[in-house]
Amino acid sequence: MLNNYYLLRRLAHVWDQSIPGATVTDAWCHAPGELIIALEHNTAVTAISFLTHAPIVGAFRREDIGRPRRNTKSLFRAMRRQSIARVSVSEGDRILILEFTGGLHLQAHLYGSRANVLLGDETGHVQEAFRKGGPTEFPQARTAPEPKSLAEFTARWSRAKGNLTKALQRIYVRFNGDQAREVMKLYEGARLPDPALVYEAAQAMHLRLLNAQGPLHVYRDLPSISLFALTEYSEEGIQRYSDFDEGIRAYAQHLLSVRAYRTQYDPLRKNLVRMLDKAERSAERMRTEQSQPSRADEYERSGHILMASPPLPAGASRVELEDAFHPGAMVTVSLDPALNSLQNAEHYYSKARKARTSRAHLDTLIKQAEEKVVSLQAELAELERAKTYKDLKAFQKGRTKPGFSRQLFRRYVLATSYELWVGRNAKESEMLTLRHARPFDLWFHARGVSGAHAVLRLPKRDAQPSSYLIEQAAAIAAWHSKARTSSIAPVIVTPKKYVRKVRGTPLGEVTVSREEVVMVEPALP
Repeated sequence: MLNNYYLLRRLAHVWDQSIPGATVTDAWCHAPGELIIALEHNTAVTAISFLTHAPIVGAFRREDIGRPRRNTKSLFRAMRRQSIARVSVSEGDRILILEFTGGLHLQAHLYGSRANVLLGDETGHVQEAFRKGGPTEFPQARTAPEPKSLAEFTARWSRAKGNLTKALQRIYVRFNGDQAREVMKLYEGARLPDPALVYEAAQAMHLRLLNAQGPLHVYRDLPSISLFALTEYSEEGIQRYSDFDEGIRAYAQHLLSVRAYRTQYDPLRKNLVRMLDKAERSAERMRTEQSQPSRADEYERSGHILMASPPLPAGASRVELEDAFHPGAMVTVSLDPALNSLQNAEHYYSKARKARTSRAHLDTLIKQAEEKVVSLQAELAELERAKTYKDLKAFQKGRTKPGFSRQLFRRYVLATSYELWVGRNAKESEMLTLRHARPFDLWFHARGVSGAHAVLRLPKRDAQPSSYLIEQAAAIAAWHSKARTSSIAPVIVTPKKYVRKVRGTPLGEVTVSREEVVMVEPALP
């Protein structure tokens, strides 16, 4: 923890020996939660960085102080050309204080989610706060409520429940987890150690931390930082820094690098796992469908029965009719109440055709789905091998190469040489229509509602897709629109050459100069 009280206390002591006399030349924010103050001292240029976004809260000296030309915000202008007179830390709290010769005070309140950096005058009035919503007066430093006697410690210790290390931290609030564990390690295995012994060890730890002078110990793998070697960790992996500033800087930059890595890695992995799970479920669903008998014959049989029976008006959801294939037997047929019996028969015939076409292309679709699963598994494995931020950047760069990036658009193989491309969102839909669709390809969009752009890729300019193929593509376009839940939906069909973008219109919005409309039931193949 960069903001451990004892660490800040020693940091203030080190800075009070080296920073006084330095002049502030600039102050800015480039990354969220990080304030950088540039200093000049005897022609040497350096900088201080304050970190206020939990869990990385603290301060360190920087070597790289070049201010970026873009995306920076100037702060604390009143502090410029002011010289630092003294650096200290509050005796009871994690407040790092820089006093200037002109009377200004900079207070860095480095505790948890409320961390902030405040600039004020000698009277305590705050002139500017790094984080919005800061106080108008310097907050009073809190007094650390450590026990002043064995009796006080014993009374508080007797109320301790659960984890004794946590209990000790609640009493000695300036101890971090590592420091409290060092004390309790002496009594490992004891159910409730003698309070007098714990108090004696805690007081000794407190004094040891107040007077620590040795090298700074950095444990990158944990990560952790300590004013002394921690007995609970092995000697392997420890980096010792005799230069206190160098050690703090190395640890802080390691934490920032890890945070940058996790910020990129976690969403990437979550998205890949989600995509892989979806692809696996899709492949399994198609394999299950392939293993079951097709319902095409059942749909066609219902259509024949309706056609062989007297016409019925719309309104019924089911009807009992004589089975044309088994004279004398009765059969119940489900109906769409919005359609009459002849229209319902056509609906069943359409479902039978779709079922047969879907079954015919199922092998191809399963193969594509399984290839996608293998590709995503390989991509996830490669991501999990990226252990550093540098590795992660290389992984992301590799994803932009042809054949490695996510395939643009949803794609449906409808027949040999015929593939329907569908945009996933407004940006992708516009890209599909304006950059990837050829003038002779057929463009589809649900009429009168928002939805995805869909393009039927034709094998050649003079290709003539069947009416069934066009209806199938229109049904998919309707499915990827707000008309998905409708029993029947109108869909625009037109060559892409009649679709254009009007300057200034919202993303995904286009104008169609010539169109035909087909009525279909929204459905996927």
